[in-house]
Amino acid sequence: MTETLIDAVTSWAASESGKYVGATALAALAWSEAAAIVGSTYFKRMIPLRAAAMVANVLGVTLGLVTGNLPTITKHAINFPLNFSRLREMRRLIASVREASVTDFNFEWLKPFMHPESFRATDFVFEKGAVAKKAYLVVEGKIEISERGVILEPGAIFGEMALFTKSGKRTASAKCLTDVSLLAITYEQFEQLYFQNPEFGLYLVRLMVRRFEANHLGEELESA
Repeated sequence: MTETLIDAVTSWAASESGKYVGATALAALAWSEAAAIVGSTYFKRMIPLRAAAMVANVLGVTLGLVTGNLPTITKHAINFPLNFSRLREMRRLIASVREASVTDFNFEWLKPFMHPESFRATDFVFEKGAVAKKAYLVVEGKIEISERGVILEPGAIFGEMALFTKSGKRTASAKCLTDVSLLAITYEQFEQLYFQNPEFGLYLVRLMVRRFEANHLGEELESA
């Protein structure tokens, strides 16, 4: 009975109607893949873009298997895990920022997007009035914010507030009290992360507002 069923399916597939249905299904698959690829380029947010790209990868692999096109299979098979990795990375980033925005000033989530820099004791990381281009995270050593008499130790982030000011200039100087190791992130990278996913920007602004409130409250307590 099984052989009879297989023979019947084979005979139908070889018929004109079978060929027509097969060609139609293949065309639909090809157009679906094309639509997914084109559609993904129109997404402004990174998460929907990656999700659409993954759908296109699955359709592309399927199309390649059906048509026996090895380059198509290879291309989509390689891109799928890459898109999945970027999607997971962005989701973790957003989750970490969300958690940090309701707990403490934990900037561990930002480290993968930063690069190392080092300074010697007495060096200025930046001086008051200079054009601001980067924010920093202290890894080792101590930094003094001279005009405020504040000492920053490992785990502290500084230099980020100028990103939200009109002038874009430093409002205080940062001097190294010891040899220091820092992690830096450019404002351009901040902006790229924001435009890739506005939700990241929302939580980043919340973090900065909480930082501003904490600094402002501290100044009020000192002057009281």
